[in-house]
Amino acid sequence: MSSYIKKAVLIGIITQLIALLIPAQWAIASTVLDKVKLEGTIVDAQTGEALPAAHLIIKDTYTGTITNADGAFEITAPTLPVTLVARFIGYESVEVTVREQKIVIIQMQPAVVNMDAVIITEEDPAVYIMEKVIESKEQWRSNLNRYKADAYTRQQIKRDTAIVSINESLSELYWDREKGVREILKSKRQTANMDEASNFAGVSYTPNFYDDNLDITGFNMVGITHPEALDYYHFTLLDYNSIDDAIVYEIEVSPKRELQPLFTGIIQVLDEAFALLSVRLKPNEVVVFPPPIQEFNIFYEQQYSNFGGEFWLPVDFRLDGEIEIGLPGLQFPPIGFKQISKLSDYVVNQWVPDQVFLLENTFTVDSTSIQSSDSLFIRSLDVVPLSNIEVSAYANLDSTTSLEKSFQPTGFLAKFVTMEEEDDLQETTKDSSFFGQASSRVTQNIVVVEARYNRVDALYTGIGLERRFIEKDRLELKAVVGYSFGYKEWSPRIEGEWVLDPENRRNRIWAQSGNITTPRLNNTYYFSPVQAVPILLGFDDYNDYYRNEYSKIGFTHRMKGTILGRRSNARLYYSIENHSSIDYKTSYDLRASDNNARMNPPINDGRLSSITIEIQGGSGKEALGVVEANNLYLGIETSHEVLGSDWDFARFELELYQRFKTFYKRRLIPNVLDVKINAGSFVGGIPIQRNGALDVALGVFGPFGVFKTKTFIPYEGASYASLYAEHNFRSIPLEALGWKGAGKKGLSIIAFGGVGKTWENSGQLNFIQEFPGTMLPSTKGVHTEIGVSLSNIFSLIRLDLAYRLDAPGLYPGISLSRIF
Repeated sequence: MSSYIKKAVLIGIITQLIALLIPAQWAIASTVLDKVKLEGTIVDAQTGEALPAAHLIIKDTYTGTITNADGAFEITAPTLPVTLVARFIGYESVEVTVREQKIVIIQMQPAVVNMDAVIITEEDPAVYIMEKVIESKEQWRSNLNRYKADAYTRQQIKRDTAIVSINESLSELYWDREKGVREILKSKRQTANMDEASNFAGVSYTPNFYDDNLDITGFNMVGITHPEALDYYHFTLLDYNSIDDAIVYEIEVSPKRELQPLFTGIIQVLDEAFALLSVRLKPNEVVVFPPPIQEFNIFYEQQYSNFGGEFWLPVDFRLDGEIEIGLPGLQFPPIGFKQISKLSDYVVNQWVPDQVFLLENTFTVDSTSIQSSDSLFIRSLDVVPLSNIEVSAYANLDSTTSLEKSFQPTGFLAKFVTMEEEDDLQETTKDSSFFGQASSRVTQNIVVVEARYNRVDALYTGIGLERRFIEKDRLELKAVVGYSFGYKEWSPRIEGEWVLDPENRRNRIWAQSGNITTPRLNNTYYFSPVQAVPILLGFDDYNDYYRNEYSKIGFTHRMKGTILGRRSNARLYYSIENHSSIDYKTSYDLRASDNNARMNPPINDGRLSSITIEIQGGSGKEALGVVEANNLYLGIETSHEVLGSDWDFARFELELYQRFKTFYKRRLIPNVLDVKINAGSFVGGIPIQRNGALDVALGVFGPFGVFKTKTFIPYEGASYASLYAEHNFRSIPLEALGWKGAGKKGLSIIAFGGVGKTWENSGQLNFIQEFPGTMLPSTKGVHTEIGVSLSNIFSLIRLDLAYRLDAPGLYPGISLSRIF
């Protein structure tokens, strides 16, 4: 893996965890008026210590800022003189009139707490206080329809205490009650070791803790001022503080529901107004991530002000913490992350340009400002000043101080992620994988290499060339020739495709012709490399085969809408196929065992001409249950002597994979129910090579969607139907039993079950009696099974224990972990 891939992994994980959105291009005019820039510090009048994150505003306006870690601030005033108001919980507010441009030192006196306003109730006073906060919020927020604000954001990535990179941005934030949030980036800068494309600093994805529901790294969390917050949280009054002459309640927040993603921490509430002044919260232990995320330890802080008006709006947003990433054999140093954002110059309940909310992306870029040499940063609009260590980082971090060097991993797999970037520039024309298919691009040519193994082909190898003609890839041709070392036959084929509308590529015509070995059963779940493994280990071949000399011509249309939520393609094609039996087998395996493979049975030889209509869409089916599958296939094939066919029949197929979210939907990865439906039938006289199958386990390997209590040989039938389902409870049962770290390890408890039946075709009985062993077993009755699994062991393995109900028995098995 190259260094830039590793860098992408690091940045990608961080940005996903804080829900960053990659910017898209959009332009808007930008103007900056000449203003007076004021600088200074805010300190404790008695000790002289700096007051970080103190709030400073221009009196009677929405213009404000906060101090940095050293207590320093910058603010721009339209004119002088100007009156500044400094506020900090636990201190008396200070008004300072500045008449000339100079360094301003603001000293704040600790406030004396007046206990007269303390409320005594039978329950914890914090419960009554929060009831009033929620009631007050509902009143003033019902009148808040939209706002615009100027935003500044600075992000740090750290290793231990050392700053590795800094990103900054200036932007405009728009919020609308109905339309949501939009942010337009106006300017940005970063340390020399970061490129502009990696600067994702912004404020639109940051939470407002006054919201009812908050998206925290993919977890949908109940806010502390949600109308039902008292059902989700314990609120405990810890202490009293003061600001000016008003009491400030210090309240502890803790979850009531152990299995829901919620917050824990401290909030400050202003008496009489019953408004949030500040929060310092972190997600509870339920907010964990499957590997490779090992630790997620992030605190969120936010302050609020009404700026002398009705609405309590965010003043800032601060984030601080670290993330640990690793897998067995690969451990990265902890990645520290720190962010500070400030919001100022609010314009409330006034007109907002409609085009802002026409933007699809929440975070967009004012490309005119970004590309201008007259950067807003250069023009020195007010920002939160850099701290002393941040100034040093800007001076000392250069292009040689890369993230790769700062976060070199350890472990026996580390060498695979520290390769030089140049390694990725080397091109190959072949893939040495024995069972795979690979290609490499040389201008417009693609060299195709194929390989497979089964008991009929034995070793099959093929090589070919794919070439694209005419600009915009309108015409594609591919020719491949392969050789079977088993029955010593060449397998040539040629394919072509013409894109009718190269702009949107929705319609295409295509043609294929070849002479190949074809698996006999339709709808088998496993692709050929997977089926080859048991054969090479000395077990039964999963499929039977026949020779197919074919020619096809068809039309494909990518549908505009969706079917069952899937983007789908419709295909119509005509095919002429000449089918012939293959009387050959090999019993070779890598163990040199004495297993005698079954003979490949004959088929109904003849000419099959048919018209087929297919609708197919979705993804995930090919992942063997590792990730979510949402896939649809509908197929109708009709064959008739009018078409020159030896058979008259119509065949119908349905295959559906669908996922449903069930419980704990507020989690990043909620409980889900996965369902697979597979069915097929026919009318007329269907040849045996058009029968369908219900998939079963390959020995002990039984992924989602197969019967785990039947091994190696699938069920066959001219008609067939099955329903397979499994419910993934994630780590919830283990957490409920007291194992709080189960979610962090990614462990999952899965309950599964399946039912299915195949039906034999009476029209095929004479052929089956004449050639015993031609047809694979049918279910006879109804196959029924249930079971339970423990998934994500070592982030890789899933252990299954299945019980067959119609023929009682326990069947242990193994498969790949459910990742999502």
